Amino acid sequence: MKQSSKEVVYLNMKRLSVFVSLIAIYSSSLAQLPPWTRFKLDNGLEVLVCENHLTPIVTIEVAVKNGSFTETPEINGLSHLYEHMFFTANKRDTSEDDFLDRVDRLGIVYNGETHEENVQYYFTLPKQNLEKGLDFMAVAITSPLFKQSELENQITVVNGEFDRNEANPYFNFTRAMSQKLWDNLWNRKEPLGVRPAINAATREKMLMIQKKYYIPNNSLLIVAGDVKTSEIKKLIPKYFSDWKEGPDPFKKDPAPVIPPIEKIGYVVDYVDQPTAAVEVRWHGPSIGIDDKATYAADVFSEIIRQTEHEFTKSLMESGIATGSNFWYYTQRLAGPIQGDIIATPDRLVDAMRIFWQQFDKFTDPHYFTDEELETSKAILRSRILFDSENLSEFSKNIAFWWASTGLDYYEDYLNNLAKVNRKDIKSYIDRYLTNKPYILGLAIDQNSASHLKLEPSKLSHSAFNPK
Repeated sequence: MKQSSKEVVYLNMKRLSVFVSLIAIYSSSLAQLPPWTRFKLDNGLEVLVCENHLTPIVTIEVAVKNGSFTETPEINGLSHLYEHMFFTANKRDTSEDDFLDRVDRLGIVYNGETHEENVQYYFTLPKQNLEKGLDFMAVAITSPLFKQSELENQITVVNGEFDRNEANPYFNFTRAMSQKLWDNLWNRKEPLGVRPAINAATREKMLMIQKKYYIPNNSLLIVAGDVKTSEIKKLIPKYFSDWKEGPDPFKKDPAPVIPPIEKIGYVVDYVDQPTAAVEVRWHGPSIGIDDKATYAADVFSEIIRQTEHEFTKSLMESGIATGSNFWYYTQRLAGPIQGDIIATPDRLVDAMRIFWQQFDKFTDPHYFTDEELETSKAILRSRILFDSENLSEFSKNIAFWWASTGLDYYEDYLNNLAKVNRKDIKSYIDRYLTNKPYILGLAIDQNSASHLKLEPSKLSHSAFNPK
């Protein structure tokens, strides 16, 4: 599932309880994702229209298959910088101030997001400004000017984001884990990028990205809200049919295959924090290669995150750990599987002993009940349907899934989720977890590490399971 991979995650049980209370509503086979209509222009632009007439609001969103998975170290972070440049001058609004004036006149709430496998931009605005919003989006996406003064300003802004990220005490730890997990392709998993590449950005590099990736046949346009599909089908060609098709960027320059982890690896970072954190990461299934395992990964993670399941219960109810999680991040380019433990330094060894004891039970056919299996599927279904009720958020989710998995995967997700069984989960565990190499990282206060003589290898599976 889509989930942040930038910090140690602790499952918010209060929010989960909301979803559980909605299971009776959303787990019905009659409950489905909001209906949508898909069509394609002659230039290859995919269009998705989702009607919802509850409020007179419309979201217009464009997603592009770009992001860190397209970046070498020399340009790592430029997809994100390009996202910032989108909201500056174009051929009609010839300065950033002009762009923002038009935003104000049309009553637009706007933003953009850069992920590993996509970049997306959205305008949410009053229904009466729909056509002007479509016009605005078309001009902005097809004719950025990349003015030098604005580029320099946005480099400063992105460096400010970098500063804020670096201020997180776990920034270096997370980045070191990524470097170890993905080896020499770690930049492909870092949307924020690296400072040298950001500071070396030029107008020519922005134009290169535009020419290669910002083409209609590599993009998705979403219109969601108080609209009529028939009207949108007439309006879209008017504003987007002149967008020139380009060569498929991934035929000439496909994303590299992530090599498997060859052996267990370790990371340690010293942080000035009262608690210690351990991350254990494996390479998980890739969309397009093992789709079936991605559904099993989601279901199994949800099973063991349930408050009454022994994985969570043994760690949390005992007070040995202050936080725990286990999850999979869906990606086309090798999604990671991650186990997280947070504990006070003096209890970390005990917490990891329990973690690995539970890990060894993953293949036990009695490790979870039929009720836990069905409840986890119902929770996942409820969460997706609950989130889909906010169409502006729903459009962002569609954009993410379109780029990383394809809309067919997303459209069939709920049906495939319902089909997951014990055999599927066992196959997933056997293929990606049992006896597979992993990366284990420890983030801890240096004084505590020295006093307790703690190092990552002492928290590994073999440290508690000597052969």
